[in-house]
Amino acid sequence: MNVRELARAIRKEHGFTKAECRRILETILETICEKVKAGDVVRLRNFGSFRKGKSRGKDHVEFRTSKNFFR
Repeated sequence: MNVRELARAIRKEHGFTKAECRRILETILETICEKVKAGDVVRLRNFGSFRKGKSRGKDHVEFRTSKNFFR
């Protein structure tokens, strides 16, 4: 499901215009991103949690030399 499909579901359920639904979703997603970037944890009950985390690089293989390396 993408933003367009979410907006369509909100529109169908609550009768907002397409533009209003899109603005609502953009505001929600931007707010979540801003809070996570600031280091906060965003918890939405019955939906999930968003938090900033570190991950190690992905393993890649150089096929010419058969060497593994991180990118």
